[in-house]
Amino acid sequence: MISSDARAEPVFINDMESTYKHLVERVRISQEEESIGKEQIQLIPENPNQTISFNVPDGPPPDDLVLEGPGTENMDVNEVRKALQFRWDVFEGFPEDFQEALKTNELDAVNKVLGDMEVSVAESIVQQLDMAGILSFAEGGIRDETPAGKAATAGSSGVTEVD
Repeated sequence: MISSDARAEPVFINDMESTYKHLVERVRISQEEESIGKEQIQLIPENPNQTISFNVPDGPPPDDLVLEGPGTENMDVNEVRKALQFRWDVFEGFPEDFQEALKTNELDAVNKVLGDMEVSVAESIVQQLDMAGILSFAEGGIRDETPAGKAATAGSSGVTEVD
């Protein structure tokens, strides 16, 4: 037989009351968040000159893959094939409605589907888009890549500092 210690009962009751109060507060906060609207992941350009587009693969890499053009001389066709296959596999792993939204190449269509997903799922998908090179951020306008143009934009990192 186990004898009871009178000091244990108040500790147990305090712990139970504390846990109950915590759960009641979490439920209240969850209900409040639901009434406001659910949390979403949305892709939004950082500045008005930036656009977001999607490089959606047409299919797996062809068997007769040929690398042509400047800059391809030192590329290994097998490594390129692996990268293209990885991109295709990632795309094929997305839910069908998300694949269709990507094919439209419209940010609003993609954001609509992302907005209907659980946040953790949407975050994972955005990460996969980036890893596979499907997600593309581009600056609008003409970029001066001459030495003079590069010197003029040196020091501008694209990050805006706010005091």
